This record gives sequence, C-alpha cells and structure tokens, in this order.
Amino acid sequence: MNVLVIGNPKDSLISVIQASQMLDKLFTASSEEIEGIKNIQYYSLENLAQKAKTLQIDVAINTDKSLIEQNIVEIFRENRVNLISVNKKWLNLETSRLAAKKLMDFYSINNPKTIKAPMNFPVVLKTDSGDFSEVKNSMEELLQSAETMKDSKKFIEEYLEGEEFELLSLWDGKSLYCLNSPENTNEVKDDRLYLLKTKLSFMFSDEKADFTGLFTVRLVWAKNDWYVKDFSVDINKESLFNDINKDFLYILNSAIYQKLNEI
Repeated sequence: MNVLVIGNPKDSLISVIQASQMLDKLFTASSEEIEGIKNIQYYSLENLAQKAKTLQIDVAINTDKSLIEQNIVEIFRENRVNLISVNKKWLNLETSRLAAKKLMDFYSINNPKTIKAPMNFPVVLKTDSGDFSEVKNSMEELLQSAETMKDSKKFIEEYLEGEEFELLSLWDGKSLYCLNSPENTNEVKDDRLYLLKTKLSFMFSDEKADFTGLFTVRLVWAKNDWYVKDFSVDINKESLFNDINKDFLYILNSAIYQKLNEI
C-alpha cells in the first residue's frame, strides 16, 4: 500500500505504519519533514488530493484536525482518494461537549451527570468547546473560575475518580473497531467495556455517521462501570499507537472496504 500521512505525525504513528508488511511507499504532507520520507508540498487541499491520486495513494491519514473544518474529507472523497479522518459534522463530538453528552444520553451511554446547583464537592467545571476542564473543591473556587469565564459556554459535571483510559477507535461507516485495551482488566471491566463499545457502535450506525476515521474516547472506571469523559479527534499523540498488536495497515485496509467487523 502507498500511504500518505497529512500533518505532523508523531513517531509512534510512523512506526506502526513502517512496521506493516503491507507498506510499499510512505509519504508525508507536513510542515516538518521526516528524514527518509518523501514530503509532498501543496498549496490547497484540492491540489494535495490530486497529487495523492497521481501518486496512487491507497490511503491517506489526516492528523491535523484543523483541516477537518476546511472540508478535507469531502475534497478527498470527490477526488476518490481514501482518507482516514473524522468529518466536519462529527468533529462536533469534540468541539461541543454538551452536544456529545446529549447524544450519549439518548443512547444510554454512561457519562458524568451534569449538575445545575452543586451541593457537594469536588465537581468538574468544563467549557462546551472542549478547551477547559478543571476540578473545583469549593463553591468559592467554582464562582471565581466562572467569573473569569463569563464569555464561555460552561457547565458543571459530577467528579468521577478512578482509572482513566483513552480508547483509540476506528469507524468505517458500518462498524466500530477499537485498537487498544486497558491494562489490569478483569471480567467485570471487560464485560462493561464490551457493552460500551456496542452502544457506541449502535450510536454511530443509527446516526448514519458517514466517515472513515480514527478518534479517541476518554474513559474513567467509576461506580463499577466505564464512563465517557469526552471524545477527541486529535490522534496525534505519542502514546496512542504504542499498544496496537495487529498490522495497522491491514486494519486501515479493512476499514476502507467496510470490513472491520471481520477482524
């Protein structure tokens, strides 16, 4: 497979791609060149998609979430180049936490309760946009922070303390596949995680999510269950790809042909 990585990928992503037996040629489209990998220069996403087509790229992976707002998914689709990226509509999972919580509540997916008038502390103060999350231990702390964030849409959540985990997930338009697993699990944790994955898969399927992309689900183990703290479409983290135990390009190739359910 000829692979194009867009953005400035971390070493862990490049490593799992280079370790694949299915890799033929690897390219980047990055502001930071990586030694030994050909870097493609481009002046627009349309131009990049056309160059990818000329190079016979089998799959492109977008690590730059700012390009999602610029319709990279739609542009590559129009040029018939396979792209691994969440689309603009589903970027909303990260950019509007309240919208994500509303969706999860509808599909009975565990997430921390929203609190209107906190009586017990600590609580978590969050902004809807996903750029702020802070534990507050008293009403005084809460009011001070709220005062400095007048112009931000904010809300309060119950505080859940426990083991945290980032579930790296891949949706192919039909099936959900999770590429990693928490450490130190037991039968109860495994069963509850399986149920959570089933609910997430049903949510994406029922909502007709029309993208093939990677994202993370931030989880916390509390009250004897897994709770979704929030979603992130930022896959450009060093640790995310360290625990993948299957051929990464085989997984992506299965996603392209909507065959993740066969893995």
